[in-house]
Amino acid sequence: PVWDHDATFDVVRSEAEVTVTIWDRSASTRGEGDAFVGMMKIKSPHVPGKQHNNWFRLLPRQYHESVRGDIRIKLMYRTTTHKALKPEDFELLKVLGQGNFGKVMQVRKTDTGRLYAMKVLRKKNIVEQQQIAHTLSERNVLIQANCPFLVGLKFSFQTVEKLYLVLDYMNGGELFFHLQQGPFSEGRAKFYTAELVLALQHLHKYNIVYRDLKPENILLDSNGHVALTDFGLCKEVGWNEQTNTFCGTAEYLAPEVLTGQGYGKPVDWWSLGILFYEMTTGLPPFFSENVHVMHKKILHGELVFPPGFTPAAEMLVRQLLTRDPDRRLASGPRDAEDVKSHPFFMDVDWDRLARRQLRPPFKPDVRSEADTSNFDPQFTST
Repeated sequence: PVWDHDATFDVVRSEAEVTVTIWDRSASTRGEGDAFVGMMKIKSPHVPGKQHNNWFRLLPRQYHESVRGDIRIKLMYRTTTHKALKPEDFELLKVLGQGNFGKVMQVRKTDTGRLYAMKVLRKKNIVEQQQIAHTLSERNVLIQANCPFLVGLKFSFQTVEKLYLVLDYMNGGELFFHLQQGPFSEGRAKFYTAELVLALQHLHKYNIVYRDLKPENILLDSNGHVALTDFGLCKEVGWNEQTNTFCGTAEYLAPEVLTGQGYGKPVDWWSLGILFYEMTTGLPPFFSENVHVMHKKILHGELVFPPGFTPAAEMLVRQLLTRDPDRRLASGPRDAEDVKSHPFFMDVDWDRLARRQLRPPFKPDVRSEADTSNFDPQFTST
């Protein structure tokens, strides 16, 4: 087959790497979606304006995959003059979500044609609800979020009335949207959990506690890899330090948050245990329609596992949902390394996972770059 495709895109980091993944939509894959043809990666050249024209051997994502063929790529970077962006530099396409402070829009950058997700925040709402610190925290985290499992900030600017954060557009949609279709297999939940372990490890390395891990804050890209988004509740907390702010989402709150005793990074590992349980069963383990009842169950309720949980998965969840934060899995100085070395993850190649070389167990049905079918139609239809 012959492809002849041109693409223009923005590069905001000098160490950027271009990844090209090829799928065959015409192939029969027994209902499993598009057929994987091959992939390759190329680092950004250091000479702006010089065209690089080479053939590259297509590579597999996993060792057992059979990949044949080459791809010819012409690549050229141009250094652009820095200019202050404004709303008129983006074409508004669709609403992806809406919250207390503003909207998240699918937009197209007019000069390059690239698609992004633009978070538009009204300053008046931020001030009235005393969320200035959280908004600044989100921007600061995004600036240093150079991790494939965190949604990246491409641009930010402001007007008199609004703040604008321009982010990667993940057209695989929210994990919450896919979870509404039914619980995941243990293997699929394991894959997402493992990638989230790397996301949390990156944040914790910079002494940042995420504090709001939930399906609505996890996005999928077109290949099925996950990325954390919405860093408004992040808090910088040193290893031996704690914070007392009561925040987060009720179903995922750790006991130490509810009791007001002070907390740190272990709250993220509690939330990860809740999330894994929810992904495999369909509901958080202590869920109740009554928030006060749910809080009591988080503090004192019995952890019940339905049939089908493997012993290794049950052990992982029990250790993540240990109510004493000092005894919880990953509460010590090794942090994420304790989770990565858990028997449940013994078959995970963490180095290849970090390079996103492992095949995701699920590939979202994405028909085009601008596809919004994996987002809540309540927003995208408006």
